[in-house]
Amino acid sequence: MQKLGSLPTSPLEAIDLLKSEMDQPVWESRLLDLMKLAADGDKNIWALIYQIIREADSGRLSWGYHKSLLSGMVYLLSYVGDSKSYRVLLNYVKSLDRAIPIGAMELISDLLPTFAELDVRELFSIASNSDELKSAFGVLALCKLNLENRLSDDEKEKLKDFLSTYKNYKYYLTDTIELTLEQLNETDASDMLTELDGIFQ
Repeated sequence: MQKLGSLPTSPLEAIDLLKSEMDQPVWESRLLDLMKLAADGDKNIWALIYQIIREADSGRLSWGYHKSLLSGMVYLLSYVGDSKSYRVLLNYVKSLDRAIPIGAMELISDLLPTFAELDVRELFSIASNSDELKSAFGVLALCKLNLENRLSDDEKEKLKDFLSTYKNYKYYLTDTIELTLEQLNETDASDMLTELDGIFQ
């Protein structure tokens, strides 16, 4: 295995090094190393993470050209899994002002349930956003949370009402929405049968 060199302390120089490593065999080892350092609260690594998010915000890092680096940061934040990591990830989504691939949104929404600190009300707010990109993320995240059974009964009912009239003309979410509505309706039918069982026993 290729030996890892130490990262420069300058975040921008460190990003240049990571860009050169992200498609090389050394990348997996580098990412694991970054995950451990971030989990230990290493200040240089957190300065690097914030800089990567800023570079992604500005478009200097893009999902088209730097997918391994950006997806690596999403996995890193999920690995750390604390409230700070959750906030960094959600703020990134909320500040998006340029299109990112649907696969990137699916990756972020797939990993959201790994965070202990989830703000479902905030996700409903994002899903209701007039910006179709942010709205699509909110919908994907809520559908994933429903699949993972992380929503309360009231939240499931709210999601069902929301999805029944939801339209997004920029991102194709029809299959995800139909599957989620199917699951929510099955839950309703199952609850009704349970209640009937209780009555007739």
